[in-house]
Amino acid sequence: MELITAIVYIILFIVLMIFVFSMGLLTPIVGKRDIISVLAIGFIVGIVGGAFFITPVYQELPYAVGSFNEAISGENEIMNIEVSPIVDLNKLLTTLNNTEGVILVENKGVVITTDPFSDSRKSIIEEKIPVVDKNFKNFSVDKRGLITINFTADHNPNAGIRTLADWLMFTGGINTRYSLYHIQITANPSKSNEIIDYLHSENIVVTSVKGPIENSIESTKSVMLDNNLSILLSGFFGLFIAFISIYIDEIRPKVNKLISKIKKR
Repeated sequence: MELITAIVYIILFIVLMIFVFSMGLLTPIVGKRDIISVLAIGFIVGIVGGAFFITPVYQELPYAVGSFNEAISGENEIMNIEVSPIVDLNKLLTTLNNTEGVILVENKGVVITTDPFSDSRKSIIEEKIPVVDKNFKNFSVDKRGLITINFTADHNPNAGIRTLADWLMFTGGINTRYSLYHIQITANPSKSNEIIDYLHSENIVVTSVKGPIENSIESTKSVMLDNNLSILLSGFFGLFIAFISIYIDEIRPKVNKLISKIKKR
């Protein structure tokens, strides 16, 4: 939501509250018997204003906090993405490295999902992985069927995955179900949304985004009220405005008296 739109929504809500206040001021003319009606209208108008004007602005609050934090923070965003082997990885890495706002692109290796295997087979796989392909390094093996491998620089991961898949099948009858490259992108926070939009346009899954903007957005969301509750509070605010306007003549002298006492101190 643009700033101008948010301001217009807030102004419209204020106009509704002025309408409620004006109705309350008319109670001496229409009679005290209509006080309940004025209070009810104030509550309903507050609910309507909260639903149509306050809630849309309230929902954008985390992103406004994120934008503010972006302006004052010098930290970078860290994006983790998963890429299918059918994607031309070298082309993707080249494109990302040439994308404005991208500071660093790191290939964190590949995650391979296979059939589950026994503890003894797990030991054999851990022993033989460095032999299957000398470019494999920093690997982990889970007997549930999850193998994570990093590669040496400039190595073609597709070739390594095919070699490992063939070896798993020939030596243990283990099917390789699918594999995903794990890529980590360090980006300028001001360009993170554009980079994410590009990744989504290429059907690339963004598994996580960590950094000052996302942290501030998530922390703000965690302390925000539910939308329905914010609408209900808007209704009570309208009710409060109606109540104040109805009894303004009784309240004003007491407020003036209190202010005079404070000034004397």
